[in-house]
Amino acid sequence: MCEKDIYTLIRLCRKLGECICDKGSFEERKTRTLIISWIYKGNVFLHKFSDPEQSSLYNRQYSQMRKNLRASGLNPPRENKSGFMGTVEQRESLEKLWSHIGTDDEGETPYGGDLNR
Repeated sequence: MCEKDIYTLIRLCRKLGECICDKGSFEERKTRTLIISWIYKGNVFLHKFSDPEQSSLYNRQYSQMRKNLRASGLNPPRENKSGFMGTVEQRESLEKLWSHIGTDDEGETPYGGDLNR
């Protein structure tokens, strides 16, 4: 992975959050790190993006994004047994993000963990 991948991850996360969040709940803060949060059907999503220059954290960023999405009820499309019932734009955004981060079995390690940690 490279720096561009983290910027793509940020862009996809932002797009999904803006189109899927409960009205008025999308928030983006920049301190030392970028924090994107929103509420989806009452479930809080929060992700802290580390410095894209620190390549040792790529696997951790992607693993954490998978955990955060699942905790918010936004599983990969093929794991949604009941089917995601959002709009076409919401479904496409969710699919693009999951396609970019891959599911755990597609990650850098069997569980998407960080080998460099």
